[in-house]
Amino acid sequence: MISGTLATHDGLLHWLVRCDLSSASIAPDSSPDYLSTEEIKLWKSLRTDKRRRDWLLGRSTAKQLIADMLRERIDRKLPLDEITIRPHADGWPMVELPPLDGLMPVTLSISHSHDWAFCAAVAGENRPLGADIEFNERRSAAFAEEYFTPPEIQLLSAAPAEQRDTLTNAIWSGKESALKAVRRGLAEDTRLVSCLPHPLKHEPSIWLPMRIIWNGNSPTRPELTGLWRPHSEFVLTLAVADSISLYSGSKP
Repeated sequence: MISGTLATHDGLLHWLVRCDLSSASIAPDSSPDYLSTEEIKLWKSLRTDKRRRDWLLGRSTAKQLIADMLRERIDRKLPLDEITIRPHADGWPMVELPPLDGLMPVTLSISHSHDWAFCAAVAGENRPLGADIEFNERRSAAFAEEYFTPPEIQLLSAAPAEQRDTLTNAIWSGKESALKAVRRGLAEDTRLVSCLPHPLKHEPSIWLPMRIIWNGNSPTRPELTGLWRPHSEFVLTLAVADSISLYSGSKP
């Protein structure tokens, strides 16, 4: 597990990466104690074991992040079953908190891949925010030709050969984060946006900038700041409508 904060002009962006295989052993007739009543109904309505497992991992990670984020405001850790994360009709997560003094609305983004979850949260309601975790797999040249823009393909062509697979996945993940931030996801053509990750440096465990550019024929979209980093066998990306300091804290 790793977590950290990144400073923006409107406050801290909190993030958490976590692997948890314990949810694989929870039978659908059980009720995890960190779910609210509404969430238990949602979880039990999921039809496949994999979907239930992924859903639980995303929810438990997001609730842990939110509880840690809010602890300083109420001087105690909020019980996880008092945090409800319900899906909007269009898919993005909405956070509902109990009516306690000091609490504020939270904007949340959740992603999971291969039994790992990555979540990010900021204070405030309906702020543009996207987080994505992507398994660092080999992708074909045909994949880039179909889904990437000319600037992205040019970046890959100029990149060191040993970085191309990682950068390819960073570009794809960046697109997911950017489209999540504007509440569209992969319902949009991925060529609507160009994501240009800074090549890897000697230290792989730091956030690196990613330039996010909305393409000319797209509707008006907010200007987004992008970041990316490798982690284990994955790449992580963030997109937020604010400037971000790369010198904020993180911890294992």
